[in-house]
Amino acid sequence: MANLQNLFDKFNEKITLTKAKGDSLKTSRDALRSDVKKWFKDKDKKQPKFCWQGSFAMKTVTNQLGDKEYDLDDGIYIQGYEDTEIDDWVVPSTVHTWVKDAVKDRTSIDVIDKDTCVRVPYAAGYHIDLPIYICKDDVAYLAHKGKGWIESDPKAFKDWFVGKVTDTNYGEQLRSVVKYLKAWRDYKGISLKGIEITILAVNNFDKYDGRDDKSLRNTVKDIITTLESDFKCVKPVTPGEDLFDGASETKKQSIISALKTLKTNLDKAIDEKDEKKASEHLRKSFGDRFPLGKESTQSSYVASSKPGVLGNDGRSA
Repeated sequence: MANLQNLFDKFNEKITLTKAKGDSLKTSRDALRSDVKKWFKDKDKKQPKFCWQGSFAMKTVTNQLGDKEYDLDDGIYIQGYEDTEIDDWVVPSTVHTWVKDAVKDRTSIDVIDKDTCVRVPYAAGYHIDLPIYICKDDVAYLAHKGKGWIESDPKAFKDWFVGKVTDTNYGEQLRSVVKYLKAWRDYKGISLKGIEITILAVNNFDKYDGRDDKSLRNTVKDIITTLESDFKCVKPVTPGEDLFDGASETKKQSIISALKTLKTNLDKAIDEKDEKKASEHLRKSFGDRFPLGKESTQSSYVASSKPGVLGNDGRSA
């Protein structure tokens, strides 16, 4: 069978945001932070704090396909209410207005005031969402215009994920597997959110040193087994909700079916002796961003004496 690590390394590089693009997005983020700080200062309000969150903060963002926008999140944490009862807090619609007024002139496109955040669109093909929080007794509350102040802690989620990556039982390969699954989701149009993919990948991760193809295949296999047993995706931090709650049977079966197709293509690629043919199987799931391999010669085969199926210990073939 062909060793596909070289192709996965190239694929990872292809789907990973470039440093130049990342620096540009950070510049936009910092400009918005300056706008917010200035507005609060001019209004004699206590300076807020900020927390970069979501896939950019976790370094699992992937290059977008077509005209799909990048979605960045930068949390704004209002200060001065920690010792105040929640019922006495300013209402969410008011803090939304504060932030909207602070950033409304940053771009030529109108700012959008959503229920969960203030969104600042950019003509360059991305937007930055500014969710607003107040922390009390180590619990973060999101300013939701329709539901009031609700428990939500994206910083805790980011810390949970980063903690897994730094754990030697997971490592940087986990981050790569999440990005591969996001690239698959985008290419195939699978109805899965980034946070759902991240949780499923962590909870079912199968580390396989030096072989991202096998780690991904084994992780997908375990995700399928988990979802067929109990179709849930429970957030590991407060408030611990099931992100799949209310999903229709049609959606459930569609996701499982798509995962099975992905696993089949991974199985075929891993078992294939010819690198070019292996890559063609993978392109069915990832598109032409996945590099086309070379026709293999016998000397380039990588033999394996490992059995085809072992336990969930990161050593399956």
